[in-house]
Formats: sequence, C-alpha cells, structure tokens
Amino acid sequence: MANVKDTLDEYGERICSKLGFSPISNSTKPLTIANSLFRACSGITCDIRDMHEWVACEHKAGPKIVSSYDLRVKYKDILLHEEDESVEEIREVRFIFDKIFNPDSTVFPQHKDSVLNIPSQWFVRNTLRAEGQIGRFIFNILSGVIDGKEEISPAVKLITNSLRCDDDDITRLMKPIITSKPEAERKTSKEVQPSKKELNFTEQIIRRGFDNLAENMIFTGQAQNSLLVLQRMANYAVFSIFFYLIDVNHCEYKGDRVPLMLASNAELGAIERASELSFISCKRMVEEYITNVLEDMIIADQILLRYDDDICRNYIERNVVLEEKKESSNAREALLQYYDTYIANGEAPVRALARAIQFALYTFTYKNCTPSEFLYYLGVRSGFVGPRGNATKYKRLMINRFTLETIVLSTVCLQEFSDGLELSELGQLLRDKYCILIGTDTDEDYSILEQANIAQEAPEDLRGELADNAKAISDMLITIGLAKRYADGVTIIGWGL
Repeated sequence: MANVKDTLDEYGERICSKLGFSPISNSTKPLTIANSLFRACSGITCDIRDMHEWVACEHKAGPKIVSSYDLRVKYKDILLHEEDESVEEIREVRFIFDKIFNPDSTVFPQHKDSVLNIPSQWFVRNTLRAEGQIGRFIFNILSGVIDGKEEISPAVKLITNSLRCDDDDITRLMKPIITSKPEAERKTSKEVQPSKKELNFTEQIIRRGFDNLAENMIFTGQAQNSLLVLQRMANYAVFSIFFYLIDVNHCEYKGDRVPLMLASNAELGAIERASELSFISCKRMVEEYITNVLEDMIIADQILLRYDDDICRNYIERNVVLEEKKESSNAREALLQYYDTYIANGEAPVRALARAIQFALYTFTYKNCTPSEFLYYLGVRSGFVGPRGNATKYKRLMINRFTLETIVLSTVCLQEFSDGLELSELGQLLRDKYCILIGTDTDEDYSILEQANIAQEAPEDLRGELADNAKAISDMLITIGLAKRYADGVTIIGWGL
C-alpha cells in the first residue's frame, strides 16, 4: 500500500503551486532570482565550475575549495608564467574575484549551491534549490497575454541582448578561464517557449512595469550599458515578487490593498512608525492569502460532509495525516489548539480550520522560512526594507536610491512626459499602480493610512510629516538625476531636465 502523504506538507506544496513559485527559502537572494530569470529568458545554461573554483577563496572554510597551489597546476596554460606563477599573486587575484563576483554572498564551497555575479551569458548556470521557480514565474508574465495581445515584453529582448554582450570589463576578467574550454562544452541552449497565459490584475501591473522599464532604458540610452540593464531588470524582478506576494490577495480575493508607506532617510519618527506598521500589514496580508487559499482547497476537496464544529474537530483528530516527526512534536495537539482559539474568536468552523492549518504550516512545514519571512529577506536584500542588520527590532519600508530609480522608471513613461511631471503627479501614479505612498498628497495619503488602521497607531504628527517625507524622497530623485527643483520650489520629475 502506498504511503499517504503528510497533510500539512501536501497543503504546503499546493499553496506554492497555486502561487506559481515557492517563497519558502531564506537562501533566495537577488542573484539567485537573476540567474533564474536570465536562464528563463535566454534559454542558456553554462558550466561555471571552473570559474567557481577561482572565486571560492581559500579564506572560506571547506574541503571543497581548491587551493591556490593546486589552481596553479590545474590552470597553468592560462597563467602568464605557467607553473612559475606566484601562489601569492593567485591568492590576491582570487580575493579580488571574490569581491567582484560574490557581492551577494552567494558563492559557497560547494558548486551546486553557488551563483556568481552575472555580467553576461557565461555566468548563467543551471537551477539552484533556492530559485523556487521564480524566474519561470516572471518569464510567464513577460510572455503572457495582456490586453488581448500575445506579445513578449521588450524586457526579454533587452535582457537577452545584454547577456550576449561579453566584452564588458567584468566578463573580460574571466575571459582566460572562459575561453579555456570549448563553447560547446560550456554552454547549453534551448528554444524559449512563451507561456501565452492570461495575466491576472497583479501580474498585469508587473508586466507593464517591466515594459515601461525597458522602454525608459531604451529612451534614456541606459540600454546601451549591458551591466546596468541586467542589474536593473534583476532589481525590478525582486521587487515584483515582493509586490506580488502582498497584492495577490487583493487580486484574487478582493482583499484590501496594503499601503506601502515609503520612509525616506530623513529620520521622521511618525513616518518611520507608519512604515513599520505598513510592513507588518504586508506580512499579515500574505498570511490572509494563504488562509483564503486553504479554505478554497478544503471546500473544493470535499473532505468534510458538513462544516460544523464537531465535523472539523473530528477531521483534525482522526483524518489529518502527519508524519511521525510531526506527531512526536505534538503537531496534532497544536493544530487543535489553533482551531479552538479561532473558534473562540468567533470564526466559522471551516474558516477556523483553514486558519489553524495555515498556522501549523508556518510552525511545522515552512520551518526554514515562511512566506511572510520571505518578504523580509527579499525586501532587505532588494533595498526595499530596512534598516539592515539585527540592531533594529522593527523593519520598515525604506528604499535605496537604485531601487527608487527602478520603481520610478517602471511607473513613469518618460517619453510621454517630455517636459516632465510634477512630484504630486508621480505620487499619484505610484499610489495608483503599487499603492506606494510617499506623502505628496497629505490628505489622500493620510486617508489611505487611516483606512488601513495604520494612521491611528502612528504618532499624532504623522499628517505633518508626510510633506517632509515627500521632500526627502524628491531630494533622492534629484541626486540620481531624475528630478530638478526650480526656484519657485516646484520639483519636476523627468529626464535631461
């Protein structure tokens, strides 16, 4: 008789399948997502084991790391002085390689878990465990049907053209190693098949963001810089996954949109608190989505004849299948306690069951990283959540200049606004597209925060600090060349002002 699958594990897998990717690894980083996306767009996979040997420095622990002495022997044909090359010089080169090709700390002693910085196609490798099918999910959006049209996003062509360019300064550092092996042995290519899927509301927002970002990079001439293109596309890909996780409940279950209160670095206490509460709301919205999905699955599976208290309780006690390890960890008892708590709070039995399973998933199945924690890791690593480090107890939605520029370029069509647009107009576009608030309209932004029960828990001077926050954000846009402030105090957003 075949083994019956653990109920919690099965629901955990089905939720990831429903999402289209698996947000349950704390090892997922921007370079991991970039590798997955670039491979999905180009169809190219390369063998990077020899490059990995050079980048994995000797100062990193692990028996898998090749010593500089052994590298000198193994790669004597590409060295200037062959076996007479100084071992110390090789160590120094490897240290430099580590700084350049391992900025995300994604290079480990073992090759199978490592990904290098990706300046061109030669650094795109096969699948990593931490990818969670994110690249394929985004590519399906980039090649999906939008406005009834089966058109692939211009972002795909921009990415693939940039990957083909391998005469950049970063790739050239590795050229002696790359060319030491025939191309046929190093590179595998397969035809890319567009998904042609119908995009939901949130996917359409992301798709238009990629389209706009690509068109703006072409318009401004940034597309000529292949390194910048790849960095920018990867940066927006990470943000788009963050955004999808918090907006999909609104899309599929008509839940409220989470206001993303972006805090500048102006040390505005009320804004910072509102931004902290906004990030907490983001995590709660992910949990609400999972509960809604579970309730749908319970009803669709018809596992219960009726949805009354006794039936649901009996299902937990007798029909939920748990692996031995979970049984010994008292998972069933915990599941019953969760259920009783939600029943006591007035939840309907089927809803209480769904909430209890969601809580149990977070405790016993998603032990390494829950989808809510995934938001934190992704946000911090993409420059959308901070501050970095463990010193600050509460994280908030704060943004670095590069990510701010990326989001603006995904929102505003610079070619349409040849004379620029006012800061208040940018605020409205961000509000409409992503529900991002920066404080450009005090009354509207405060009202949105109030409806989300954020303003009530923030300090009383929140309303007064919104305008100051908008000014600080505009200062950031000015420093990156996307805005100009005139003598009358008006800030205009645009290119080449």
